Amino acid sequence: MTPFEQLDAWIDTHFDEEVRFLQELVRVPTDTPPGNNAPHAERTAELLAAMGFNAEKHAVPDAEVRTAGLQSITNLILRRRYGDGGKTIALNAHGDVVPPGEGWTHDPYGGEVVDGKIYGRATAVSKGDIASFTFAIRAL
Repeated sequence: MTPFEQLDAWIDTHFDEEVRFLQELVRVPTDTPPGNNAPHAERTAELLAAMGFNAEKHAVPDAEVRTAGLQSITNLILRRRYGDGGKTIALNAHGDVVPPGEGWTHDPYGGEVVDGKIYGRATAVSKGDIASFTFAIRAL
């Protein structure tokens, strides 16, 4: 099997797991305003820990958060070494979203899959990015 075929097989094998991971992220509301994003960071860190990753938690000081008109922010940093002397790659995503507004036909925090489509806040941007980055790191 070529490296590409191995990677393709890994992605196929773990696809449903990635969808479940994304569903878990979507189920933690992160509307901004009000900007209470620490619970999302906590849940993300828990999910990453279950995969064997240690996410460093960096809480933004309350005074800075309040000055920005928000309630809580915790940044996560996940590091994975692939070898000595190699390049560093930084992947960046956010978990907050604007409030859902009206017109939803599915729970905006449900992460429901219907006819092969997932519905929920940030499934495309940026909780979807967090899921994609996480599984890309695992696949490598």
